[in-house]
Amino acid sequence: MPKVIIGKFDDFGRGITHLDNKVVFVKNALPEEVVEIKVVNEKKSFGEAKVINYLSTSNRRIKSVCPYFEYCGGCNLLHLNYEDTVNFKLTKIKELLKKSKVHYNHEVDIIKNDFPLYYRNKISLKIVNSKIGYFEENTHNLIEIRECKVAKKSINEVVKNYELLNLEKANLTIRSNYNDEILIIINTDEKDYNIELEKLKNKIKLVGIVYNDKTIYGDNFFYERIDNKLFKVSYDSFFQVNNNINNKLFKLINNYININDIVLDLYCGVGTLSIVAKQKAKEVYGIEIVKNAVLNGVANAKLNHLDNIKFMLGDVSKIVSKIDAKFNTFIIDPPRKGLDKKTKDFILSILPEKIIYVSCDTFTLMRDLKFLEEKYNIVDYKILDMFSYSYHVENICLLKIK
Repeated sequence: MPKVIIGKFDDFGRGITHLDNKVVFVKNALPEEVVEIKVVNEKKSFGEAKVINYLSTSNRRIKSVCPYFEYCGGCNLLHLNYEDTVNFKLTKIKELLKKSKVHYNHEVDIIKNDFPLYYRNKISLKIVNSKIGYFEENTHNLIEIRECKVAKKSINEVVKNYELLNLEKANLTIRSNYNDEILIIINTDEKDYNIELEKLKNKIKLVGIVYNDKTIYGDNFFYERIDNKLFKVSYDSFFQVNNNINNKLFKLINNYININDIVLDLYCGVGTLSIVAKQKAKEVYGIEIVKNAVLNGVANAKLNHLDNIKFMLGDVSKIVSKIDAKFNTFIIDPPRKGLDKKTKDFILSILPEKIIYVSCDTFTLMRDLKFLEEKYNIVDYKILDMFSYSYHVENICLLKIK
């Protein structure tokens, strides 16, 4: 087996080395470690490898709290302490800003997660041959688990008692709210179900079960509470996975909004950021493509006793140009693919005074910032550790027109 020295991290938390004049990315390898590797995926310009033997380990390496870490396709950084994961993310963003030639002349701040374990309010699992777990990274090999260290403990109670669902093969999504109430979403080819409902209800606070998009018990939604704001969230609606960081995100949004702002919230989901903005803004409009999310948004405005919020159903790129209002502020929280050309053109046609851009995909964010900086200055950039112990980050940028 080839022996190599790991140089530094790549953007996905893998170690970087060189072999036969080719860059090789090594999973579960830290900078300065000496390892024997096996190349498992060879491309023309790079290779991917796994560690066969550690000859010398980094003093930053720790024993993972998760027994599935080396095999599971979920977390990437559980072999580091929390502060080192934060530093990795901060360095990564600074290097990406430099590499992308995005102009930002201030310090990038990172907002930490107060609870880096047992924080996720939603996970998606696989059930194969009546066993539950995650797929091993880039495979369909099931890694059977009994607990997920980054999922809320209320979610792990479902994992521990999943046999009560009596499923042989399924995709299982488990969502939990502030009160540890559970919504279970099952997608399967199995037409008949035999869920041991009473036993399950004795184990967890069960709000509802959705089986192949049909509600077979309780409700297909729950209520979430963050910073004294209530949100109705349907089973198929987007909601941030980390309530602690979401609360901090809300406070940042609130700081960026002024009392005379007329806000357009693109990709608004269930209206969380719209509602936060309306605490101060004069008017708010939200656009979302998921019907249930729009219905949630309307309900959430009423729940929080807010008027002058209007929610519209549709694809942002198709309906955004049809809105007749004089916006001075945009909130943008797009899917991972970022902004499409029609939306970018619309932004440049309106030229709002400020743009609040929230993104979970740093690469598309950098592309969009580079496009927008022709007309805008980036005046604030913060990283939020929404996805602790993974390489993912949540970004929020405040842009103001030049």
